[in-house]
Amino acid sequence: MNYIVYDTEFSQPQPKLYNPNSRFRPNPVSPFEIIEIGAAKVNQNLEITETFSRLIKPVIYRRLSPIVIRKTGIKPADLKNGVSFRKAISDFRKFCGQDYILCTWSTNDVKILQKNCIYHNLPYDWISRYYDIQSRCTRVLGLPKSQAVGLKNALNALGIQVEGRLHRAMDDAIHAAKIFIEVYNEEMAEQISMMS
Repeated sequence: MNYIVYDTEFSQPQPKLYNPNSRFRPNPVSPFEIIEIGAAKVNQNLEITETFSRLIKPVIYRRLSPIVIRKTGIKPADLKNGVSFRKAISDFRKFCGQDYILCTWSTNDVKILQKNCIYHNLPYDWISRYYDIQSRCTRVLGLPKSQAVGLKNALNALGIQVEGRLHRAMDDAIHAAKIFIEVYNEEMAEQISMMS
């Protein structure tokens, strides 16, 4: 079985604070639109064997907010050559293969991916089995459940070097995969096998 550690970056309507002429109206089905998906495949020997990255051309929120541009470094021109959400998900599912468990840093990416699939009339049952790396890392670091550790702080606490850029999907997926490998133990293996 492979562990597919994935991350998404997403856009949303521009708040009035940044553009006084816009109306801040999130789409009720998909308030956040995925514009990038990245993943790292970790094998049973706890090695990163492959990576995945797709930029996605937006159809709900065609104008990127300044917050998203500043945070991710993704520019509107970058997304013009992006693939459709449907194509990105088709490619991602091929990347996952047959025997896998999804892993994420928190549950946000799961919820947002499900809502984007609903918006695009795609099945989303395959997303429901996942392992939350952030929750495990929070326990390993001895923090209370209510004080979930952020990715950057977890990397620092575990002495894992930041490479690439934080808030880019593939780089964050690789960072989360390195944390997954670092905190992996028999308890995790049992929890994950019960999900299969």
